[in-house]
Amino acid sequence: MQRMENKVVVRFRDGRMVKGFAYDFNPNKEVFHVNAAENEKDVTEVPTSLLKAVFFVKTFEGNRGHPSTDDFSEESFMNVPGLKVKVTFSDGEVMYGSTHGYSPHGKGFFVFPADKETNNERVFVIKESTVGVERRGENGRGLDREDKKD
Repeated sequence: MQRMENKVVVRFRDGRMVKGFAYDFNPNKEVFHVNAAENEKDVTEVPTSLLKAVFFVKTFEGNRGHPSTDDFSEESFMNVPGLKVKVTFSDGEVMYGSTHGYSPHGKGFFVFPADKETNNERVFVIKESTVGVERRGENGRGLDREDKKD
């Protein structure tokens, strides 16, 4: 059986970052491994409890010149299936996208970026690294806000 190669940028809550290939990522596991992009024999064990998010990317270089999207309108999600969300991370970063499996009580959830031109294909967000998740209301208008309670 051939291994699934995932090109990832792993962001830790303390600001550290690891770029490489994850062959054993599973959202239900507490640990996975990343083979470094520069030298695949260099393997980092990654405990999900320390993470902000796992970014599944198109390229390791990214596109620093790409403008960020502050739009959370219906137009930005035309024909995109799933629940529309705005995720606000503890470090202030904001991400807009859709998800198929958000639960306020889960460890994390996948977000598919609203901006299809971004370098991210999908992002596994660690719920503990967020300060708020806003969901598009049932009627398509307004937002249901769910902030962390301390």
